[in-house]
Formats: sequence, C-alpha cells, structure tokens
Amino acid sequence: MAKIRGFKPDLWTDEDFVELSPFARLLWMGMWNFACDNGHIADKPKQIKMRVLPTDDVNCAELLREIVTRGLLERADGWLTIPNLTRHQKVDRRYFTKCEKPGCSEPSETVSQRESRRVHDGATTGARRANTVGTACALGDGDGEVKGSDGDSPGRKRPKTAIPQDWKPSASHETYASERDLDLSTEAFRFRNHAVSVDRRCVNWNSAFTNWLSNAKPAPKQKSAGDGWWS
Repeated sequence: MAKIRGFKPDLWTDEDFVELSPFARLLWMGMWNFACDNGHIADKPKQIKMRVLPTDDVNCAELLREIVTRGLLERADGWLTIPNLTRHQKVDRRYFTKCEKPGCSEPSETVSQRESRRVHDGATTGARRANTVGTACALGDGDGEVKGSDGDSPGRKRPKTAIPQDWKPSASHETYASERDLDLSTEAFRFRNHAVSVDRRCVNWNSAFTNWLSNAKPAPKQKSAGDGWWS
C-alpha cells in the first residue's frame, strides 16, 4: 500500500544522492512511497518502473543497480531495502505497515503506542458522547421544551411533569397568537385536552405550547350573510 513520505532539505546535497543520475534519483525517491515502513520493497524492476516511471524510456534494472552501487539500496533474497529510511522519514508508529519479506516485523513500541491511542480515542469518544447528551438535555427532549428559558442553568436536567392544573398561556403567547390570527382560548383548550388524553410529560410547558401554536392554523373567517361559493 502506497504511503505519503517526506524528504529533508539536506537530501539534495547528500554526497551519495548527488552522484546518482537524474532518473536514478527520481526512481529512488519514488520507491519510498511503495516501500513498507521497514524500507522493504520487492526486487521486481518491471513492477517498480510501472509504479514510479511508467511512461519514461529508461532501463529500471540498470537504474536499480546504480542506486545499489551508491549504497542507497541494499539487495538480497529478492528484496530491496532502503537503509536508514527513518533517518529521513519519520514513520507514524500508530499506522505502521509491514510487508511479506521474511523477518519484516513491527517494532514492539508501535504496538504499545497503538494501544495507548485506542484507549485515548475511546476516552475521547465517551467524553464526546457525554457532552452530546448534555447538550441535548440543554436544548430539549423533543417535546418542544427549551431548558434554560425560564432561568435554569444551561444543561441542568429537570424532571418531566404532567401539565399543571393552573397552567395558562403567557402574555407572549397572547402576542404570538394575535400576530398569527390564532384563537388563543381554543388552542389552549385543545392543547390541554391533548396533553391530558395522551398523558404527556414535559419539562417546560410554556415552550411546548409555543411549539403547538407554531403548528396551529388560523381559524377560517366566517362569511357574512349572503356570501356564496361565487364570492
């Protein structure tokens, strides 16, 4: 699997690197993307050329020999190794990759680092979930209640109750209903009957009634005497 790699500025003046031909330099750098994190890549010149220099008229086998001669590649048992890969490339130990080369193993410290990462991610997810629940409580529970609107501290969870016997629309409800041409008394009667019939429980009944009014439709205007369908 290809990986993103980086190069240090001092690479461009490295004595062995500058002695390579231009295509050999490019091939060597491109191989970094396809080597595992231990620096191994299968010694298959045709495959390497198709990955790095697919349209260039070059002899990949000769370029590889050139790179090996300069000591920037090691060749043995059908594998090429980029020595001291981590000297130039800082490998992310959390996502360490291995290959099929015999003996290619993951450093022991990467396992412990990955476990630490997993524990950290689990704790972060739990905290995020708890924060989400807290936010949901602060905003309401789906019944139209908005906690904190009547002086409660944000995020404080209050118990749900049945609609109080002495509940009645507020002055803001009167203004809201008037602006929407709603019959406040009729809507309040319907709202209370509905809440009692379904045994509804809410935290903030005023907010719930505001939602009720927002979904209510103005009563049709009565026609005057003599009006007909043609009016």
